[in-house]
This record gives sequence, C-alpha cells and structure tokens, in this order.
Amino acid sequence: MKLLILGETNLDTVFKPSSKSFTSVFSYRSAIFESQLAAITPKKHIVKILKVNENIDFDADFNAVLINFKTGAAKIAYEAADKFRKRGKIVIFGGNHPSALPEEAKQHADAVLIGVAEKLWPMVVEDLEKGKLQPFYESKDYSDYPVLPPTADLVSSGFKLVSPIEATRGCPNRCDFCQFSNTPGGSKFYARPMEDVINEIKSIPQKILYFKDLSMTIKPAYTKEIFRNMKGLKKKFICHGNIDVLAHDEELIRLSHEAGCIEWIAGFESFSQRVLDNVHKKGNKVEDYPRVVKTMHKYNMMIDGTFVFGFDEDTVDVFESTLVNIDELGLDAAIFAVLTPYPGTPLFRKLEAEGRILIHDWSKYNRKNVVFEPRNMTKKELEEGYRWITKQFNSPPFIAFRVISSLRLGVYPCLATFASNLGSIMASVNK
Repeated sequence: MKLLILGETNLDTVFKPSSKSFTSVFSYRSAIFESQLAAITPKKHIVKILKVNENIDFDADFNAVLINFKTGAAKIAYEAADKFRKRGKIVIFGGNHPSALPEEAKQHADAVLIGVAEKLWPMVVEDLEKGKLQPFYESKDYSDYPVLPPTADLVSSGFKLVSPIEATRGCPNRCDFCQFSNTPGGSKFYARPMEDVINEIKSIPQKILYFKDLSMTIKPAYTKEIFRNMKGLKKKFICHGNIDVLAHDEELIRLSHEAGCIEWIAGFESFSQRVLDNVHKKGNKVEDYPRVVKTMHKYNMMIDGTFVFGFDEDTVDVFESTLVNIDELGLDAAIFAVLTPYPGTPLFRKLEAEGRILIHDWSKYNRKNVVFEPRNMTKKELEEGYRWITKQFNSPPFIAFRVISSLRLGVYPCLATFASNLGSIMASVNK
C-alpha cells in the first residue's frame, strides 16, 4: 500500500501558497510525529512524509491518508479530508481534536484514532490491508507503550538550524486547560530507553536541538542522566520544564547547562497563586519565580515564560500587573496566550455547562481569539488587553534591551533570546 502521513506543518499550505521564509529555518516545527508513525509501519508499505510547508498533491497515488491535528487546525483538516475523499482516498484522523470529538471527526474521515496513535497505527495498517477498516480505534490500556522510534533519519523538513527530538511523552499534571495531558493516554508518562535517545542525538547533524517533550522535569533522575550523557557531544538545546522542579533542583539546571542547554521554556501562566491553584497547576508557587530566573542566569541560560489571560479570577488590571512583574523578574522572553477551552479538557466542560462558550468555530481556538465569556471582564476587554500586552512587550526598544542584556549569557543564549522574541512577534500577528 501507499500511505501518506500529514501533520499540521502541511495543513498550512492546503488552501494558500507555500510560504518558505528565512524564519522557517529557525522554526521548531517539524514532522516528528509523522516520522515516528512511518518508522513503525511495516517496511513492505510505501510511506510518504511531506517536508514542512510542502504543498499537498490531492491527486497523488495514495491508498490512504492519515491526518494528525489539534483543535485550531480542525477546520482546515476537515476541508483537506473532504478533498481527499472526493478523489477516492481513505482518510484516517489522529491527534488531540479527533480524540476529544471522535463523532464529529468521523463525519469527514473513514476512521478515527482516539488516544495514543503509536498504539493504534499498526492495527489500522493491518485492517487496511484486509479491507476491514474500523470506524474508531481506541486503546483502553495505557499501562504499556510502544517504544518511540528514532526520528533523525526520517524527518524530512528541508534545511533547518534546529532539529527536533523527543525523549519522553505525556504529562501527569493534567492542568484544566491543557489539551495534551487530557487526551486519552496523555497523562501517562513514558520515557524512551536512554541509549536510544543518546544514539539519536549523536546521529543528528544539526548542532541545535529542540526537545519536544511536554516537560523535562517530570522525572528529574531520568533527565539528569540524559544531560550527563550529553556532555561532550557539543550540542546546544532548548527544552521545557515545570517551575516546581526548576526552583528547587539546582543540580538539574547545572547539568543542563553542562550538557549544552541554552534555553528553558517554563509555564509561569499567572502571578496569582489563587489562579494557579484553581486550574490545578499547584506545582507553581509565585514565590519561586525569582529563584528560577536567577538560577537560570547564574548558569548562563535564558528563560522564556508562558502566560495565559482570561482565568475567572483575572480582572482588567491583570495585563499591566503582569507586564510589571515580568520586568521585575528579568525574563528574557515571554509567550502570551488567551485562555482557550479546548474540547476534551475540564475547562471546556466547565464553561460549556455554564453556557459561556461563545464560538464553536475551531479555527478561532488558537490562543489568540476569545471564544468564551470571561467572568470578571468583557470579551472585548480580554481581547484588547491581550493585544496591548503583546504589543508593549514586543516593542522594538524592549526587545533590543532584552537581546543586548542576554549577551552576558553567551552567544547561543543571546541568539535564542533574539529568536524567541522574534517568534513571539510572528505568533501574535499570525491569526
């Protein structure tokens, strides 16, 4: 059989020309999911993975197409699926959104994967061969997990300075607004064999790596061992971590620096402890924030913080106070987002039960548009506040100051600071 595996990196080009730009070279986006499924597909089948931003040929000779996507890309995924099916192609859906709303997704596909695709894909391929494709595939048992295969030799994404890698999967924290950890099987934590991870890192030609793991601080002992094994490999890398561990495990931070880390991305989310507790992000303690930033800078790494606006406790003054607090912390970069109630999350169920979901156009579920009725401000105030803080923080003078200040951390952290701030500007205007 001839199989095509698509992700969101390809959906962008479905109904608009492919836009290859200078900044795409620095992008963290990748076809890592597609390559992992290709790796576990029996070799007797031909599997095609498109390059990032490569246009899709709907008339190409494929027996079946797998499309993986999150909620924000659901609308365009459905349109692409409809085009494939009109040409007689079998379409299979996977990802967070189909897992949350399988019945809706099934209207545009022949089969829907619910949960961890790596556990289900081999069964799907076998059923395709037999001509017995089932409408839904769902794993009820997440006690075991298929080994995540190496991806360096399979990711076909053109020339890039940054290469993706994945050492672990899943997050047990299950914050109320997180679609990843609330997907079936998403709260189960899995770690690849250490030897596999290190061998893949050695095989990657790029000097800069991006760990796509939801968090490298869920199992600190495992992560520390990765960092110890990375010493001497002359790699630089970026990874995600949780505040509670980063604030109290200086050994982990030191080892990450010695291994080549130049940037940590951490979910600060809010400066209100009440907000953090209410959305089950209790590992975050606002009092720990200064310690995290200070320790990162002590070991010459930049830190990029994420912040979300629109929680029930937020009022119109949250934007100005957040900007002041970020300045006092001395963050090198920040990512701002509007609270988004993704289907399948406790947040979505709560707001839907309260009648506060205003929009079901999934293309608006992109962390930039307000799709629900806020409690302590109006929809317009939340939208304008988000735009205001984004514009203020990303103003050229402030970006220049942060980039120049990061020179004290070294060349690579300074470059990461510049790239992160540039990425925030692009993300904020790309609605």
